[in-house]
Amino acid sequence: MKVVALFLVILVWGAGAVRGQTGQQALHDYRATLRRIKLIGYTIQRIDSFGTEDVWNHLGSGVLQPDPASNLLGARFFVSQRNAARSYFHNGHTGYALDDQALTFDSTRAPFALGVLGSPEGQMVVEELLTIDSTYQRVEYQLSPQGPQLTLYYPNQTNYDILHHTICLTLDSATGLPRAVKTVMHRGGTKWTTLKLLSNVRLNQAADQALLAQPPFLSTYTYAVPPAPVAPPTLVGRAAPPFRLPSITRQSVDLATYLGQVVVLDFWATWCSPCIAAMPKVQALQSRYKKQGVTVLGILVDASNNATRAQGILDRQRVNYINLLDNNKVKKLYQVSFFPRYVVIDKKGMVTFDGAADASQLEQAIQAALR
Repeated sequence: MKVVALFLVILVWGAGAVRGQTGQQALHDYRATLRRIKLIGYTIQRIDSFGTEDVWNHLGSGVLQPDPASNLLGARFFVSQRNAARSYFHNGHTGYALDDQALTFDSTRAPFALGVLGSPEGQMVVEELLTIDSTYQRVEYQLSPQGPQLTLYYPNQTNYDILHHTICLTLDSATGLPRAVKTVMHRGGTKWTTLKLLSNVRLNQAADQALLAQPPFLSTYTYAVPPAPVAPPTLVGRAAPPFRLPSITRQSVDLATYLGQVVVLDFWATWCSPCIAAMPKVQALQSRYKKQGVTVLGILVDASNNATRAQGILDRQRVNYINLLDNNKVKKLYQVSFFPRYVVIDKKGMVTFDGAADASQLEQAIQAALR
């Protein structure tokens, strides 16, 4: 009876779509449809087009079950990416990452949402089947040749260099559920697009319910003991490796020129949102300590063909400290494996800090180097 009731609700939605609705009305109806979903399965093709002109095209599948008690996305789910032979199962409190080729898995209690969603298998999660990000500024609804379309427009997030952000759902006229979800944003002056194409969308199937209730990997895969954590390499206590690089304005800059000053190296990339978000705080530290002999040098590690894009980011973040174009040479020299990454060099050319830091930690490192 529940399936019949949901089907009738969906038919009513479809009739409303044909009559025409405002964006807010259509969004209200879509959210009502989501609230009635108890279990949904689907096949997905996800195509990511990056500003770097790289394109990812992956196939996968997913089963989602809304669960308000879940500590991740408010759902229990099982998703797989066929190309990578990877899957992910979340039972509401523990996440299981599966290697479907080696037939092994590991587990994490209360996994980090961004880490899961950024993984190959986690990218098969269609969040728009669970909820809609409510920070939108406006919503529009129209009937297109592909079907009813619901488009949400989000405010610019200049701190993260995210502009012109939209999410467009192309809906099935009969069910009111998405056939495609297209996300567009501009970062670094270029367009980034994610297209999720859905097929075989199904509700409340017994096989999907069984997959979530008793996933077969628990009895057929082997638990992979995680390797012991390895501390990242550090240059603290060593002389800073010398380098010479062109600046973003094409001036040659030699690190040796700054001997006798405290130097902060800020390693970043145009795709690194946390790096970009931290820039105004790093700029504030440069302004605050400049008279005491502190110089910040930004080092753009993905400089190849990105100088114009990088300059746009720096302008939007109101950054005027020197930025250098690296193309991975100095990145390798300083063994940079994560971002943001900061290196503080004292007046004698010795590294006194090397690692990640928030603004207060970086300021403390600067003060220590000045002493």
